[in-house]
Amino acid sequence: MLRCLITALALVFAMPAAAREVWSGEVVISAKASGPALWRLRRGQSEVIVIGVLPTFPKTQAWRTRRIENALKGANGLLIPQAAKASAGDMLSLMSNKSLPEKRTLKEVLPPDLYARYAATASRAGVSVKDFERDKPVWAGARLRREVLEKRGVTADEPTDTITRLARRQNVSVKPFGRYKLKAVLKDVNAMNLAAQTNCMRRTLDNIDFVLDKLPASANAWSTGDMSTVLGSYRGSALADCLEGSGKGSALIEQSVSDTASAIDTALNRPGKTVAVVPLSPWLRKGGALDRLRGRGVSVTSPED
Repeated sequence: MLRCLITALALVFAMPAAAREVWSGEVVISAKASGPALWRLRRGQSEVIVIGVLPTFPKTQAWRTRRIENALKGANGLLIPQAAKASAGDMLSLMSNKSLPEKRTLKEVLPPDLYARYAATASRAGVSVKDFERDKPVWAGARLRREVLEKRGVTADEPTDTITRLARRQNVSVKPFGRYKLKAVLKDVNAMNLAAQTNCMRRTLDNIDFVLDKLPASANAWSTGDMSTVLGSYRGSALADCLEGSGKGSALIEQSVSDTASAIDTALNRPGKTVAVVPLSPWLRKGGALDRLRGRGVSVTSPED
């Protein structure tokens, strides 16, 4: 159960959302390619090749790895998304605070239209939410989404795990952009008011709809470098929306974007090339890692160039 909840939390914070994200760069229009789109960043004798990835990916989606294997040949290292950690004590605290107070139920606290949508979404996906009925909305939504992903064979680990294996086969070292403790964020999540949690539930249902209706086409487009199709439905992580009531959560997002830009900037100080896997939202959104690196004078070749 502890693993279930921390996985659910991680998945809520890695969702594609259909709301207020503003993209900084041009939409890429490309013909069918032999693999995922790549950004190339250069400064002097240094290069970083960035692979932008979706936050979740169908396990059965086939894609050609040759382009990534070629990028990894002779690389100084592979940078991958940040790892977040929570201790057993943090998880026990979460378990003791995940339920609604006074033995209330979701049906009692959510607006009728939202509860009806929640129940309809669960039914559509073939997921029983009986065990979630007394959870706070943020956790009920997270657990529902986790069940949907499992049923649909969707994971948050791919394609990063595959790229990591490709790197290790070539003896390329692998390093995360950073490591973050979730204790403060978990505490803030449990303290969010009902309005913030209701908003989070709404965003979560938006993203379940994405997984059910649009993710297969988006993942297929990603596999061929068709970023126009990917960005046509994908609007980045829902973390900012889901944690509007959590100052610490918002600060964690900002820190992760800053660390991503800084790690790539540091890699550009070392002669040779480095490869980086970066989720599309912190990479492409206005003011995100790509914008920050361009602001530091880094030369960028986008996939369509």
